[in-house]
Amino acid sequence: MLIGVLMVFSVMTQAQSKSVASLYEKYKSDEDFFHLDLAGSFFDFAEGFNIDFDEEGFKAIAKSVERMKLFKLPVGREIAKQDFKALQRGLRKEKYDLMMEVAEKGSNIAFYSRGGDVISDLVLLIGGDSDDDYLVIELEGAFESKKLAKVMQ
Repeated sequence: MLIGVLMVFSVMTQAQSKSVASLYEKYKSDEDFFHLDLAGSFFDFAEGFNIDFDEEGFKAIAKSVERMKLFKLPVGREIAKQDFKALQRGLRKEKYDLMMEVAEKGSNIAFYSRGGDVISDLVLLIGGDSDDDYLVIELEGAFESKKLAKVMQ
C-alpha cells in the first residue's frame, strides 16, 4: 500500500503544465506540427554537441534540466496569438509566475516559472511577426531560483 501511495504522489507532483500539454495535444496530429522532446541529462547532450556554456549559471541550469519540450505552432499568426493568450491564462491558473517579459519590434518573449527557492518548471513563450515565429519551450527539472535570476540579468 505504501508503494502505491508513493507512486500516486510521484505522478501528482510531476512538473509538466497541463496548459502546455493541452496546447501540444491540440496540434500533435497536424502534419506541419514541429516538436522536439528531450529527456535525460541535457548537459550530457549539450556536451556531446560541443555546446560551450561560458557562464557557470548556464552550466548549472543545463545540469538541472531533466526534460525539454519544444514545439512550434503550425497555425497563422492570429490563431497563434489567441493560443498564446489562452496558454498564459492557463499558466496563471496553474500558479505559474511571470518571471520576465521582453517585447521588441517583431518579437515577444514571456518566461513563466513554478516553484519557490527551487523552481520545478519553466515555460518560455516566443512570438513574433511572422506565422512561423510562435514557439513554446518547457523545461522540467530542479532549478535554483537565485542562479536562474543571476543568468537572466
